[in-house]
This record gives sequence, C-alpha cells and structure tokens, in this order.
Amino acid sequence: MSRITRILVAAAVLPHEAAHAAVARLFGLDVEIEVLPAWAGPGRPLGRFDAPVSRETPTAVVRAVALAPVAYVGVAAALDALLPGGSGVRYLAIAPLAYWAALSSGDLAVAADPETVRERGHFLVADEGWSGPTADALTVLTTGAVAGLLIA
Repeated sequence: MSRITRILVAAAVLPHEAAHAAVARLFGLDVEIEVLPAWAGPGRPLGRFDAPVSRETPTAVVRAVALAPVAYVGVAAALDALLPGGSGVRYLAIAPLAYWAALSSGDLAVAADPETVRERGHFLVADEGWSGPTADALTVLTTGAVAGLLIA
C-alpha cells in the first residue's frame, strides 16, 4: 500500500485509537496502536489498539478503555459551547467527530466480555454476531448526537 494511503488512513483512524490509548495509559497500561494491521478475522480493520492486561485488571478499566472513543461526543459538546452558532467549523467537525466517536463491533465485544480480555491478556474478543449490528445502530445514534450538538 502506498505511503500516501497509509498517511490518509492514519489520519482517519488514529484519533479513535488514541482515545483507547489515552484511557489505557491513564490506568497504567502499556499501549500499542497499529494502522492497517495484519488480520486473519473477518473484515479488515483500518486501525487496532491493544494493551496487555492481567487477570487483576478491573472490569471497569477494560470497559472504560473499550468505550473511550465516545468521549468525542463530549468534544462536540465543547465545540458547541465554544463556537459561534453560524460557524462553518461546526459543520466541518461533524463527520470526523462522529467517525472517531463511533464504537466498532470489537469495541462493543470487549466492553461486553471483559473476562475474556483478562483471560487472553489483551483487548481482543471474538464477535459473536450481535456486536456488528449493534455497532451499526450505535453509529447512527452517535452521529445524530454529534450532529445535533453542532447544528442546533
């Protein structure tokens, strides 16, 4: 893959993965982010976050790391408070913030099954089939929340 393509993909996915990493670092976990990772499962992720976890890692920590990108809805709320009503930046911010805030099926699977995360020692849980459609539905809701904050 060309270097330009990798840079464009990195610009698109790194803020989402960085949200996972920031919360993981807050709890003292070592983090790893990979753009366009090698992948043997279904689909092809554009980015991947991981961090080693122990059996003692609290459930709340695993879930906080998995759900961290939702914080971009808070960024939209902050922009709503800071930017004037007619600002074009509001409209330009909708797509990236909604994209970065959207939870993947993997994010949801990890949040739903922290025990498997602790057993495997890293943030990877098999998709049981429900997380993909749920992620799609939540993406619509997340996008609506971001757009509602920035357009209203």
